[in-house]
Amino acid sequence: MALVRKNQSLTPGVPPTTLGGGKISALTVREADAQRKKARTLAKQQQAAERIAAATGELSSGINEAASAAEELKRASDQIAAGAEEASGAAQESLTAFVQVTGAIAR
Repeated sequence: MALVRKNQSLTPGVPPTTLGGGKISALTVREADAQRKKARTLAKQQQAAERIAAATGELSSGINEAASAAEELKRASDQIAAGAEEASGAAQESLTAFVQVTGAIAR
């Protein structure tokens, strides 16, 4: 009976692979592992870049919304200031009228 050698993995945890009937060399397996690791790294970088882009878009949207709110607040403040000036003028007119009435009564 002949001795039969079982296929053994060239790297622990990686099953032996055949291509064209022969084993793939340890160098090829290491290169494939390196390529998979590089692909995973690139995928993680791409995912991080997409998350950063999404966050940047949300931040930009928030800044635009804040700018709009600030502009609206400025318009409201201008209206309040105009109303206050008008009220001040009316109060001044009322005081003048009151002084005149008081003066007319006192005579």
